[in-house]
Amino acid sequence: MISIRSLRVVYKPQGIEALREITLELPVNNVTCIIGPNASGKTTLLKAIAGMLSYEGAIYIDGREVRSNIRYLRKILSYAGNMGSSVDYLGARVIDILLTSRYPVAKGFSDTEEDVEEVHRVSKALGIEHLLYRKISELSSGELQKVVLASALVKNPRILLLDEPDTHLDVAGKSWLSKYLEELSRSLTIVISTHDAVFACHTCNYFVVLSSGRVLYSGWREELIQNKEYVERAYGISFINVEVNGRPILVPLYES
Repeated sequence: MISIRSLRVVYKPQGIEALREITLELPVNNVTCIIGPNASGKTTLLKAIAGMLSYEGAIYIDGREVRSNIRYLRKILSYAGNMGSSVDYLGARVIDILLTSRYPVAKGFSDTEEDVEEVHRVSKALGIEHLLYRKISELSSGELQKVVLASALVKNPRILLLDEPDTHLDVAGKSWLSKYLEELSRSLTIVISTHDAVFACHTCNYFVVLSSGRVLYSGWREELIQNKEYVERAYGISFINVEVNGRPILVPLYES
């Protein structure tokens, strides 16, 4: 269980209050989705849970407060953001990135046969084994997104935090990712952020709706779909409720 109490994040020295009074209980072995417009605090919330930034309040994982258990957290939790935005990675090969991502759970200072086998296992599962000896700069946006996911999975985490994992994926890629995350959630606790309400409704069981750093809604998908005004308030546009293959989906209306 991820338990958050009175979380507040302020970016200094600007004094920007990115999150305020966030109190949440996120379910285990589910896919939780954080949705909300740009600058609503989605990435900040994920990074706070991952122990990547300073905050006020408390975040508990397995009953342990994040700030005082960073080493433990690095072994059980993976965070994946936007690797493509950093020039530091562009000349690196995919296999080197994935082996480096194993370090928190590695048994020594050099790569072992177990590390290499795990990298190949995850790469095969994601269909990127043929990319292992390519440079990051040589990948398409969709290929890079799968490498980012692989880098989070190679250390076999129990908690997976993914910041907009559907970005740059085409329609078929989003369909594959939705099914893959659903399969992973049988044994992992997954929290993702996304702007795509359709993808979110297909993929996620539990939702957190953010607006201006505050929680407008937290709860199960079915209840949110019945109370779509929370999403409409967050984005400032209308949504309709449609049914696809027996599953209710929220679809935004692009009004002229």
